[in-house]
Amino acid sequence: MQGIAVFLSLFETDPDVRRVFCPPKELYQGKNCMSDPEGIVMRPFEELIETGKVVGLNFPVALNPALAKTIGTMMKIDYQRAMLLRIPRMDAAPEKHYRASVFICDEYQNFATVGGDNPTGDERYLSLSRQPKCIPIVATQSVASLKDALPNEGVKTLLQAFRNKVFLTTSDPETARYASELCGKEDRTRIGYTLSETSTNANVGWLSGRTSASKGSVAAVKQYQKQKEPVFEEKVFFDLRNAQSIVVAFDGISPLPPTYCYLKPDFLPVTMNWFEQEKIDFDPRRI
Repeated sequence: MQGIAVFLSLFETDPDVRRVFCPPKELYQGKNCMSDPEGIVMRPFEELIETGKVVGLNFPVALNPALAKTIGTMMKIDYQRAMLLRIPRMDAAPEKHYRASVFICDEYQNFATVGGDNPTGDERYLSLSRQPKCIPIVATQSVASLKDALPNEGVKTLLQAFRNKVFLTTSDPETARYASELCGKEDRTRIGYTLSETSTNANVGWLSGRTSASKGSVAAVKQYQKQKEPVFEEKVFFDLRNAQSIVVAFDGISPLPPTYCYLKPDFLPVTMNWFEQEKIDFDPRRI
């Protein structure tokens, strides 16, 4: 009981938080509420998903980090539960069209959860997310930040659930190492040269101290050797410029080879190519 009281106290200390997340009972019953006449109750995620509504959480983390993380995580779990409950309904009515749903989460390391031995967790949901037509898109700072947020080896289980990965520039060596290993290795040919000189009847000069011979030969050998090398070295991820990325993609049938991808900021014209946008400043206030 003490743990529950401490958890619920997060919603009691701030009156604004209590009004938003702990509305009066009358609002749930559809009655007029004198204490909050303009208050409304958020509909269940099952209804919001089917009607195509957009739900967003606007809670600055700096105001209350613990409360922001708690609400964001609970909101994510509630959305995942609603999407998983969609699967039996889709199986019962295969002729009905169900719209796709998109889940977007920035600073994902603050809201990531791994179930471990429990039947819940992002890694289990992501493995089933394609069946209820969910498109999850998450962004995180680095692999190291995910490791700090998840227990034990949960980060490995979570990362393998993401089929498409976009790597921007990073300063974390662990992220660069992971990205380089994920891109794989390929056979590359190395060319080597060997020069050798042979002589017969060599003598040492008394005055110069150098060796000399009346007969000699010089040989040059050119060698070709194949060896496995990373497609993208770790240094490549440190040197990525703005609007550049390396993408490991999957087209739904087969994996695509890792490649460079040139991004376009949303504040630039659609008709502007990447080489033109490189000539201007990326500050949107100057465009």
